[in-house]
Amino acid sequence: MTAEPVAEPLVGFRHWGARRGRLYSGIFVAGRFVPNPALAMVAPRAVPSPWPTQGSRVAKCFAVRGHEAPYRDCRCGFAAYYALPEKPALPAPEAVWGAIVAWGRIIECERGFRAQYARPLALLECHNPLDMKTRKRPAVAAEEYGIPLLAREDLIAYAGWHGELCV
Repeated sequence: MTAEPVAEPLVGFRHWGARRGRLYSGIFVAGRFVPNPALAMVAPRAVPSPWPTQGSRVAKCFAVRGHEAPYRDCRCGFAAYYALPEKPALPAPEAVWGAIVAWGRIIECERGFRAQYARPLALLECHNPLDMKTRKRPAVAAEEYGIPLLAREDLIAYAGWHGELCV
């Protein structure tokens, strides 16, 4: 079962791990950021790649079954929440939140969606108490990607200008 293309771009909110000004998809485990865990399981020697600073990113599935992302019976695709949490979790020093615009095939879920194509729109300006080293990860990443660093309410409004907010 595959997803259908959407007529209008959707916007959503997600977290990344920020390293050296670049944004990486991944998970947070025991206070540490693990970039692209699915890639590590399938190709342990592969180096995770950051989201491109120019243009969009195309979702790929690393499952052995092989299908186009996103796929309803898998967790592949670029995931985002419909709403920015009131207090976004920052479980590791590298954790940053922001908004994305997504299009192509979309699978809508209860609290968010998974998309075929996406690109970052803006990052959330907030203090991460675990980031003892730089304390500037969101600002450095925003500059690298050429996107704004915004307060919570401004981020939500800015996202709404770029696509459909489904809140």
